[in-house]
Amino acid sequence: MTEQITLEEALKLVNFEFIEGAWRVGVVRGNCGIVEGDCGAVIGRCNRVRGDCGIVEGDCGVVEGNCLIDVWGTISGRRWQYAETPKQKLGRLIKETGNKDLLEAFNQLENN
Repeated sequence: MTEQITLEEALKLVNFEFIEGAWRVGVVRGNCGIVEGDCGAVIGRCNRVRGDCGIVEGDCGVVEGNCLIDVWGTISGRRWQYAETPKQKLGRLIKETGNKDLLEAFNQLENN
């Protein structure tokens, strides 16, 4: 017979949260194989997340969804960095200059 983890031991590794009418894993403390679905945070190593994740505080092989807040480790061995599309970059640069005519023209383009 194999050893079984106790509930107390399991709750040291994982906590759960009830959000928008459904239970989900809140935080995984330690290493995990695969998270199938959304999670609040991964603290440690994880092979794959198949869903959205709030924070990755360790190394993760693959995230098949969105990382909603931040990555403090790596994904597939690479440091995470924010990437903006050319459209997002143009909008940000126009807003930073404060040029009202450019901003108005950009907003009109976005609305079309």
